[in-house]
Parts: sequence; structure tokens; C-alpha cells
Amino acid sequence: MASRYEEQHDYSCNECENCGATDGLLRCSRCHAAWFCSLKCHKAYWPFHKSACRRNDFADAIEQQEPQFAAWMRKHGKLAMLQDDEVDRLERSSRPGGWLGLGRQEVMEAMYGRADPRPAAPTYDMAATAAATQQQQQQQQSGAAVVPVSSSSTDRAWQEINVPEGLGFAATRFKWRQNLSHVEVFMRLPGSVQPKQVCVQLSPSSLAASAAGDVLLAGQLAAAIKLEHSTWYCDDGILYMQLLKRNRRGHYSNGATAADTFWFSLLAAATGADRLPGPHPPTHYYSSAYEADDLAAL
Repeated sequence: MASRYEEQHDYSCNECENCGATDGLLRCSRCHAAWFCSLKCHKAYWPFHKSACRRNDFADAIEQQEPQFAAWMRKHGKLAMLQDDEVDRLERSSRPGGWLGLGRQEVMEAMYGRADPRPAAPTYDMAATAAATQQQQQQQQSGAAVVPVSSSSTDRAWQEINVPEGLGFAATRFKWRQNLSHVEVFMRLPGSVQPKQVCVQLSPSSLAASAAGDVLLAGQLAAAIKLEHSTWYCDDGILYMQLLKRNRRGHYSNGATAADTFWFSLLAAATGADRLPGPHPPTHYYSSAYEADDLAAL
């Protein structure tokens, strides 16, 4: 007989959240509740997954001993479930005199340790907060921009974005690269910009990206894209865009060849050093990755 949290579900029947594949699945390292068949599917589905993607320390702590219970908690968004005796201990600890001389905080730590479902208390004191507030006010009065220092995670993520020689362009705050089916664009956001302040407008022939009202990149694309299968998201202070080429390997325009799928620049108006050398694509472009034929019907 199934326990109350199993609810007759088989948690071994997982599939990719983006494409529905069931082979070679990898679990999201943050929430441990979603599965993806590849990093490409994870990136493509991130705009829809990010609102539900959060850690569950309680489920992580009990996963080895109670894997089905941990999966049930993640599936239903439960942070913790207190049994009757636990509730009773907490209630008694709140009364005068406590419970065995322990207060509510000590009881919570004894029962849960790091899996306490409540958020951790701030690690800074009132003096540090007042000093930071005063510094920010002084900078605003002097007209100086308040720009936080770039985090090490942003620096690391930016350094890990490699652009193969001849297949794209890399600058201090902007990179793009391509393969036989996709063009990927990366922009490092100003330190003061939040993801909700980023706006990206895509059309089959153009793109416009701005942050906090300031234009980051805008113009006509070098070639057409499939708008319905192009996406973007922000993570670790970086704007990621993945554009599916309309003319790509396996889906050529009439009379086109693999050489015609190569973009010599991201924007049509690019000139000089902003364009890749021609007139032909580098030979290693023809062996680059490309989208599988599961988009053949598009």
C-alpha cells in the first residue's frame, strides 16, 4: 500500500521538461525537481523554469534516507512538514520556562539543523547597514553611479563562454558565436541592472536589447531566424540569447548550401573589424554542432 506522500506516483518516470525526452536525463542542480536531456534544453526552458527553481534544504537533507518523500516535497513545493510531536515541542518551547530549558530557537536547531525551513538571519549588523546607506546617499548626492562590484560567479561564467576561432566575435562585454544551426549572443550586464530591467525584442530579421532603458544592442540581423524557436534569459549577470537560423543545416533555403548558413557578422550593418574574414567560412565550421532533425516539421 502506497504511503500518504507517494500518492501512487512513480517518480522514476521522468522526462525532459523542454522536449519530453526520457534518455540521458540530468537533474537541475538547484531545485532537484526538474529533468533535462541537455544543457541546451535547460537553457531554452529556463524562462519558464526559473520562477519555480529554488533550493529545498529539508528535502536535500532527507533525500538519501527518504528519496520518495523528498521527491514528493519538491513536486508539491513543500518546504517542511511537522509531525504532531514536533508541533507540540515547538508550542511548549514558546511558553514561559521553555522545554527542558531550551527556547524555540534551540529546539528548531536540534530538530532540523541546516534544514530549518526558515530563512537564515542576516549576517550584518545595524552599524554596517547604516554605513552602507550613508555611503550610497553620498554617492547619489555627488552624482556618482552606484555600481556594485562584479561577483566572482559572473566573472567565472563570462570566462567560460568560449568563442571558436573564426566562428564569432569576443569583446569585453559582448560575445557571439555560431554553429550550423544556431547563433548564440552573450552580453555582460552593468552591475546595477536587475534581470527584470532587461528587455529583449526579437523579430525574424532584427533584435533590440536594452537594460534599465539603455540600449545594449539593436539592428537588423545578418540573416533571418526562426522567431518561435529563439529564446533569451538572464543568469549570473549575463544576458543569453539563442537564435535558431532559418537557413541551417538540414533546412536550407531553395538552392542554398551549408556555406550559405554562415553568418559573417551578427548585424547586417557591421563593417570592418566587426565582420568575420571571408569570402568563405572556415573549414571547421562544417563540422560544428547543429540542431537534430526533431525540428524537421518546422
